Amino acid sequence: MKKFLFLTLALFFICSSAVILETEAVQAESELKVALVVSGGLGDRSFYDSAAEGVEWAEEDFGIDSRVLECRNDPSLFRDRLIQGSMYGDVVIVVGFEFYDVVQTVAPEFPEVEYIYVDNTIEDQANITSIVYKENEGSFLAGALAAMMTTKTEVPNITAEKIIGMVGGMDIPVIRNFQVGYQEGAKYVDSETKVETVFAGDFEDPAQGKESALTLFSQGADIVFAAAGKTGEGVFQAAGEKDNYVIGVDADQRYINPEVIIASVVKAVNVSVYESIERIIADELNSGSLYTYGLEEEGVYIGYGTEEMNQIVPAEIKEKVQVIKEQIISGEIEVPTAY
Repeated sequence: MKKFLFLTLALFFICSSAVILETEAVQAESELKVALVVSGGLGDRSFYDSAAEGVEWAEEDFGIDSRVLECRNDPSLFRDRLIQGSMYGDVVIVVGFEFYDVVQTVAPEFPEVEYIYVDNTIEDQANITSIVYKENEGSFLAGALAAMMTTKTEVPNITAEKIIGMVGGMDIPVIRNFQVGYQEGAKYVDSETKVETVFAGDFEDPAQGKESALTLFSQGADIVFAAAGKTGEGVFQAAGEKDNYVIGVDADQRYINPEVIIASVVKAVNVSVYESIERIIADELNSGSLYTYGLEEEGVYIGYGTEEMNQIVPAEIKEKVQVIKEQIISGEIEVPTAY
């Protein structure tokens, strides 16, 4: 009887210890605090929302605590928001090229904080890890797709003029990288394709995006690539009014208006943010380094929406885009860059 009681108690303590250890492990993960600091604002259904989605995934899977700090494109808030995030978080996800200078001054003030700088590169700072994307590869596919689509005159509202366009949010290197890929992809398919570009001058001005797109449509563009964040919503509106077509950016945006948005150049910001947090929790982040996401890493790709949506892009064009994608990954096609 004593032996049985001893074994029972021993088993109880072993199980209790296991529960305690498991609970401590969960608590250790849930104690991680992550601040997401964005130069613009959430609700763009594109770049910033994708970053926030990555943090939300990490909350669900790892039990982290998080906070979002928006700057709404007000430069006077950049430093304050970064400091607020640094005082709150063990990790600060910094989203926006505009933070390039300020994050380099704030990070040394908080050496114990890990900074993940999304969509730009900072070197030689031990606590700043950079994430960049080969957006030129994704937009090369978009340019090829648009050039093929603009010859499909059997598709409603496609003319025989072979003109496509692009609305860029701002004339900055990352948008130029989109532009280079888009133009070269179109020329790769058909050297006679004419590619027109307009820079709206803002990432959060749908009215300016609409005006820019209407200009391109009036010049004969059948399809316009909107690499412009929230400004792109104005491009979608213009396409809806003129019965033209658009390619979205950063997220698979077809759901917004599947009758005019034929595809999207998806930049997997959500995945890269999630994976960064996952690496930190697993103590596998190579702090201070650069992580690059291209076609091979599935960090950029073409999204066509869901199967339930009306697919405007014919299967034959999708297959050709897939072949070009494989040629880029293999190195057979070398995509130029703006950098």
